[in-house]
Amino acid sequence: MKTIFDKCKFGDLTLNSRIIRTGLWESQQKNLDAVYERYEKIASSGVGLITSELFSIYLKDKFIEHSFRMNSLNFMPMARKIAEITHNYDVPIFGQVEFIKYNRGIDLDIPVNDLTIEDIRKIQADIIDAAQKLQFAGFDGIQLAVGNNFFLSKFTNPYFNQRDDDYGGSVLNRMRLVLELIKIMKDNLDLHISVKINSFDGRKGGFDSNESLEACKLLCKVGVDSIQLTRPLSPLYFTKTTSDEEKFVDYVDELVGSVDVPIIVGGGFDSLNHMNDLLNNVGIEFFSMYRPFVCENDFLVNWKNGSEVESRCLKCNSCYRTKKSTCYHY
Repeated sequence: MKTIFDKCKFGDLTLNSRIIRTGLWESQQKNLDAVYERYEKIASSGVGLITSELFSIYLKDKFIEHSFRMNSLNFMPMARKIAEITHNYDVPIFGQVEFIKYNRGIDLDIPVNDLTIEDIRKIQADIIDAAQKLQFAGFDGIQLAVGNNFFLSKFTNPYFNQRDDDYGGSVLNRMRLVLELIKIMKDNLDLHISVKINSFDGRKGGFDSNESLEACKLLCKVGVDSIQLTRPLSPLYFTKTTSDEEKFVDYVDELVGSVDVPIIVGGGFDSLNHMNDLLNNVGIEFFSMYRPFVCENDFLVNWKNGSEVESRCLKCNSCYRTKKSTCYHY
């Protein structure tokens, strides 16, 4: 019988459990000791893999105040320290690279349809530069934010992308920027490349589950090492119902049967028994968790020793709305 605390393979990596901690906001940028303490608690708790909070690559991006800037003077020392902490517990770490606005000099927030080919090459070069920094800092991988409502998710979404060149139209064309980027990184960097992508969009004329499945197959063809499924405005987009989860699980089952890379799923999981049940009855092998780790950095210790089986997180979403890396209640 499988359990979430199985030691298992994840591509070329070995994980201590099937739980992937996904970060989001960073509100303690001026207190690095608190950041290091948080990472140590998470890494020592029994987690399998850590994905960092968002790392911003552009100075004037929308969420720059709520994430570490990759071009800041203290980024590399901070990143090296975090990697050192997680590796002390044999826990791999990925850097989550994102942006929501692309700016060209004084031209701010340029829409997907107005990007020139030179802009596309600049975006690709900037992400490659970010990946090189992560590798130099000792990170094991990079996660590209092609999900939620970040810029690259809009580029791949027909609701936003109405380009009539090689970067618009079909799923292949709308994914081309990301596919070219992954191919270059695979050929030149020694990093696990993970992509976070929407399972569907929810907008009329948007990115649906059929397009998501096709996009994931394309990602695998160019060498992506793992895929994390998310939802457009997760965790606020859904009220969690049995019907929602059944649809999501059905999609995951289809995807797992169509690709040969590890698939990570999120969706508000907060129960040890429920996750173990899914693990043994459907195709899910890896679970992403965000809010429970904000609520209690080391809650997995109690799950592993059997003293608790559910997260204390109230799902109030205060951490999400207020863009905090600390819990409002605890």
